Parts: sequence; C-alpha cells; structure tokens
Amino acid sequence: MSLPQHTAPPRISADLYVEIQSFYAHQMPLLEDRKVEEFAHTFTEDGVYAHAKDGWELVGRQSLVSEIRAGVSHYGVKVFRHWFDKMVVRVVDGTTYRVTFRSLVSVTDESGHVTFEPSATIEDVLVRRGDRLLTRSRVVRHDIPDPAGYWSERLG
Repeated sequence: MSLPQHTAPPRISADLYVEIQSFYAHQMPLLEDRKVEEFAHTFTEDGVYAHAKDGWELVGRQSLVSEIRAGVSHYGVKVFRHWFDKMVVRVVDGTTYRVTFRSLVSVTDESGHVTFEPSATIEDVLVRRGDRLLTRSRVVRHDIPDPAGYWSERLG
C-alpha cells in the first residue's frame, strides 16, 4: 500500500516568517484594543476584508472602519483575542505574499468566563510598501456552515 505524496510548502527565509508573524502581532491587538482606524491602516487603501461563506465583503479603509467598528461594538465590555496557528507563507513576488493560517478567537466576559468563536481558515495577501507590510486582502472561512453561529454566541 502506498501513501499519498505530500507536497511541502516552498521554503522561505526565517527573517520573512518572523517579519510576517510580527506584522500580525502588531495588527491584531489593534483590533482587540478597539483601535479600529489604526487597524484599518494595516490594510492597503483599497484593501478587502471578506467572509467567504456568507458572501459579504468590505472594500477600502473607510468601509473597514465603519463596519468593523459596528461589529466590535457587539462585544460590549468583553475582551476578545485572536490566536493564529499553522501559518504557511508563499512568496508571490518580491513584494507580495500569500499567507494561510488557522484562527481561533477567545472571548472573556467580566467574570472571567471564556468562550470561543468557531475556528476559521484565513487567507491573506500581504504586500510590501516601503519598509512595511500591509494587508491587501483577507478572506475568512469559518469552519461551520451557518453564519448565525459566528460572533460569540451571536453576540445578541
């Protein structure tokens, strides 16, 4: 019996991998700290943030700011944190990178009770502008089929 062939992702430099991890370590706390404008500025001016399964898409920083601000408000005083794992980076060219990873969001209420959002696969395209990285596009694919189950017990 032969096993299926496994194709490993292309090798990248450790420096690039760490740079991309550092980018996310900077980007996501901006959202978690409700610094929505600063978070939006980690996207290109025409950046896209989309949810694949329920079909919505935000295009441009202004759209990101208004819609994400509304979404974040549903958490109230709850603290939410993004946990990224299993990151695969593919170099498209010298300034463009495709990054795929798994994501889990924890939500902690005032009493310390922790719940989790449904896990997701994220597909980003990052671009280099000068000495910094920006997100050109982000596609989120939750691991459950029904959008009603997203967002911290529907945030209600």
